Amino acid sequence: MDSESVGRRIGIMGGTFDPIHFGHLMLAEQIRTSLHLDEVLFIPVGKAPHKSLANAADKMQRFEMTQLAIESNPFFKISDIEIRQKGTTYAIDTVKAIKKTLQDKDELFFITGADAILQLESWKEYAELIQLVNFIGATRPGVDPHELSDQIERLKFQYGAKIELSYVPALAISSTDIRKSVEEEKSVKYLLPESVEAYIQDNFLYRQHHPMLYKMKDILQTKLSAKRFKHCVETAHLSRKLAVLYGAQAEKAEFAGLCHDYAKEIKSKEMLQLVKRYDIFEDDSILATPNLAHGEVAAALLKSEYHILDQEILDAIKWHTYGIKNMSLLCKIVYVADIIEPSRHFNGVEILRKLAYISLDETILTFHGQCEQLLSSKKLKLHKNTQEMIDQLKKDKNNRIEANNGSDI
Repeated sequence: MDSESVGRRIGIMGGTFDPIHFGHLMLAEQIRTSLHLDEVLFIPVGKAPHKSLANAADKMQRFEMTQLAIESNPFFKISDIEIRQKGTTYAIDTVKAIKKTLQDKDELFFITGADAILQLESWKEYAELIQLVNFIGATRPGVDPHELSDQIERLKFQYGAKIELSYVPALAISSTDIRKSVEEEKSVKYLLPESVEAYIQDNFLYRQHHPMLYKMKDILQTKLSAKRFKHCVETAHLSRKLAVLYGAQAEKAEFAGLCHDYAKEIKSKEMLQLVKRYDIFEDDSILATPNLAHGEVAAALLKSEYHILDQEILDAIKWHTYGIKNMSLLCKIVYVADIIEPSRHFNGVEILRKLAYISLDETILTFHGQCEQLLSSKKLKLHKNTQEMIDQLKKDKNNRIEANNGSDI
């Protein structure tokens, strides 16, 4: 047969993809190989049915997640044809637009759930759509096979429909369940590609957040260096994780972790001016290294410039540099997360990362034990707050030891 007389066989796989997962990818690949398709075109819909959810991904985020998920498969492509449209999009309009870009001999295979075949006559201009594509119905549990068979035969007879069924193994993964798991701080590993999982985390998707989080994220990305911004994002994620573990408010911990280095890259001269403006105690360590005051300065600036008034959050930001005795749980969480977040690399950090899931106090004490020699070699003095914090934590530790020993008598 003359190869030029044979058109390309192109699969169309539409969906919300919020987020895309291995179930979508496995279905597309199985249909591609079993029907010998030249490619499968993924088309994220423009208007998601759950768009009203405050923590749902927007259409560009869904497009980008899909793009990440398919990038390793050369037979998978992506189209933004629907996300570029305003309002509700319809299959007939999308298919007509795609048809205009193809040769007459090319064939389109519209991949959908078998249950959708039962509802096909409710689709916009379904009679015309049936003439333009071959339908591939992916079978799903719960669809009556007899009802489906009768419907397919009727559509074939009445409209000349070309419909095939694809029997795929049941893969109990759903985007709804993934969103719920993320919201509940549960693992979604092995449910979707690692690149998509990382995208969800980096973009703070599918969780409830402080109302100012997205705005501050954008501000920090513009204000800080790329390295510093990454550190802030990682500190936010780890702060939230530790907050869930220790029973603190996750949204506050995450927000404080994100904003803690807001003032970190202010130059020394300006930092000293801000120390005076906000009446910050001029400890000898601050006079020697003005940047040490960036936590207190950040809290003051965030309060005055962005009207962030939650004192728990402000305190966690304020004291994350040198601490303070009798720190709150939220303060300790951000203090520790800042030290051990994944982009940090120094001798002893792995020990601290393990300790952080056992005791925040012990993590702080161990860290400062690691720092003693370095500070001594550089002839640096601890901020008075830091020394008071260490003394308080040691005292609390000794009291716990004595109490435990007493209980054994």
